[in-house]
Amino acid sequence: MGRTRTAATRLALVATLALGLASLGSVPAGAATTRTNMYRATNQSRTNHSVKKVDIHHRISKLVRRHSVAMAKKGSLYHTGDPAGKYLDGIDWSTWGENVGVTGGTVASLERAFMDSAPHRANILNEHFRRVAIGTYRDDDGLLWVTVFFYA
Repeated sequence: MGRTRTAATRLALVATLALGLASLGSVPAGAATTRTNMYRATNQSRTNHSVKKVDIHHRISKLVRRHSVAMAKKGSLYHTGDPAGKYLDGIDWSTWGENVGVTGGTVASLERAFMDSAPHRANILNEHFRRVAIGTYRDDDGLLWVTVFFYA
């Protein structure tokens, strides 16, 4: 498979940028590790482009994980309806962005797909964003569903 086709395939698995859910419960150990890996990949992309790292918000990450689980259950990528109301209630904020994606591969392959997509890359490299919440869920078929919610 050529480079162009591979990139197109990865991008097909990534939802476009857009400015019922599972129970909250505790986050399984595997999900916490995957979330940590996605957080590191996000900050590595920022560092590689001389953008300050974002801090992770663990409580909101648990909420964001609900969205990843819901996408997996529906088998479809979509953005959170009213994320400001869902995630940022009681938090002082000015702007937000959300990346959602699914991959049969790794966190690294999904981060590459995000960086190959202009709208997702814009969120990752947005210098105004100071915080991030990340929710991950690997379904029974081995697909990794990810929601990355940025805010400032």
